[in-house]
Amino acid sequence: MAAHQTKLNVIGNNISNVNTYGFKASRVVFSDVLYQNLSTATAATATTGGTNASQLGYGAKVGSIDMLNTISSGATTGRALDVYIAGEGYLAVQPEAGSNRYTRVGNLKFDATGNLTDGGGSKVMGIPIDADGNPILNPDGTLAIDELKAINVPAEELEKYTGITIGKSGEITGIKAGDPTFTKAAGIGWLNSLTVPADSNYTGNVQVAIGQMVLPDETATGYVEGLLNVPPTADIVGTFRLAKISGVYSLETGITKKDTAVALDSPAGNYGTPTVSASGILTFANLPGLRIDTTKVNADDATWAGGVDIGAIKADDTDPLQVVATVTNQGGVVEYLKTPTGWDPTDPGTSIELTSTSPLGGKITLELAGALPAVLENTTIGKIEAGSDKPVTLGYLAIAKFANTDGLLQDGNGYFMESANSGQAIASKAGTNGTGGTESANLEMSNVDLSQEFTDMIIAQRGFQANSRIITVSDSILEELINLKR
Repeated sequence: MAAHQTKLNVIGNNISNVNTYGFKASRVVFSDVLYQNLSTATAATATTGGTNASQLGYGAKVGSIDMLNTISSGATTGRALDVYIAGEGYLAVQPEAGSNRYTRVGNLKFDATGNLTDGGGSKVMGIPIDADGNPILNPDGTLAIDELKAINVPAEELEKYTGITIGKSGEITGIKAGDPTFTKAAGIGWLNSLTVPADSNYTGNVQVAIGQMVLPDETATGYVEGLLNVPPTADIVGTFRLAKISGVYSLETGITKKDTAVALDSPAGNYGTPTVSASGILTFANLPGLRIDTTKVNADDATWAGGVDIGAIKADDTDPLQVVATVTNQGGVVEYLKTPTGWDPTDPGTSIELTSTSPLGGKITLELAGALPAVLENTTIGKIEAGSDKPVTLGYLAIAKFANTDGLLQDGNGYFMESANSGQAIASKAGTNGTGGTESANLEMSNVDLSQEFTDMIIAQRGFQANSRIITVSDSILEELINLKR
């Protein structure tokens, strides 16, 4: 009767958790107990046959209560931070420091301090990531549980992200919103910071050059606006005469280095291999930044053979000191921003506004901390992170797996604990090393089979009633024996 009562208790617990996310049902396995031998077995002889033993049993007991670790399907919730593990494995969490628990209930959220927590407030542990947002794992793709880190995004940064979701590999990503931000490089003592307008589309490293710059000479013979494009930081001056023989372009006139006046057009020609893009843009391998738009050159074959003057570049003597910044916009196009004509380098004040030389426009402002260097080669002064729609990796969920999941201990609140027979937890990225992938906006349903539980409940009830009837019958027999003596 006690065994059947235990089974009814287990069934009742299963039924009560039929709607509990991530719940794993249990079952009771009965076993019989000791036996009394009324007679022993005998072997056959030449004249008689063998006899079997006669044994009297003493009832049933609970042999084991097994947890059924079957995986249930996910229930759609529509909430991006709800996560379902589509296979084996558990989320690793810490209700308190150093106290590891494991759960399949992925109703996650960020708290006010930027910690990723579950519904019970436990910190969710994740795989450490590098500067590029890639998970840091051992060569075999695993990580020990004590090497996991609580997933945290500083609150002041978290508020800049929108559309936070969880991918199939457990990656937590968000779209960073807000104004572009600038991170200054080390060793740039003359710069405090760089201000980028909120509507800017600049991103990536910012390079700055200070000194005498060169610009296209728009008064040169044959110059057409937009035909010759030379970066303001180029170290070349001279006149361009372009020829084309048998479809191959070449520069026929001398170009020299600005500072040394060394000619670059040796008899062998060291401009490098000419290349023409599908849109007609001509470049030379050894003249970085030089772009010639051949579609704007109006010349027939005879004129080409003699060469066509397309423009020149010269030292910009009107502004002996220029500040030029090189940036990349989100379309991948390099832009140059420079100080305006007439800028007085002797009185830069506390800031310098640089304006793009591109028709796309755009501005950035250098906030100064001291005097500008008189000369500065192209130097990376920092990096712009734009407020764009590019997803940023905020962390990676760790999926823990055990050698014997049936050996885990249930700890309530959807948590499981290691036991002496479960083995130690090993963490991996979701979808690797036998773990399931993660699905956002889903939670795992309970694996309780309600129809089976009702069937088992009826059988257990009938078993309990039958056992109680035995007590009643035994009591009646004893009463009859007493009456015989009277």
